Amino acid sequence: MRSVGIFEVKTKLSELLRLGEPIEVTSHRKRVAVIYPNHAPLDQEQVKQDIKALNEADKQDDTTSMGDYL
Repeated sequence: MRSVGIFEVKTKLSELLRLGEPIEVTSHRKRVAVIYPNHAPLDQEQVKQDIKALNEADKQDDTTSMGDYL
């Protein structure tokens, strides 16, 4: 999975999506989101792990909430 900062995602989203792989979005080196291309086959277990990791990261970061990124 490619890890990309929020600014790079903002400026290169279409290019990143054309790669056809999941993208881990980071802010200050912390994972804040994962983007899965529509045509990419999803590993349900990996998706569950990604959601759990995002929730854990959100609990540890008291300066923002996941809603700040949505």
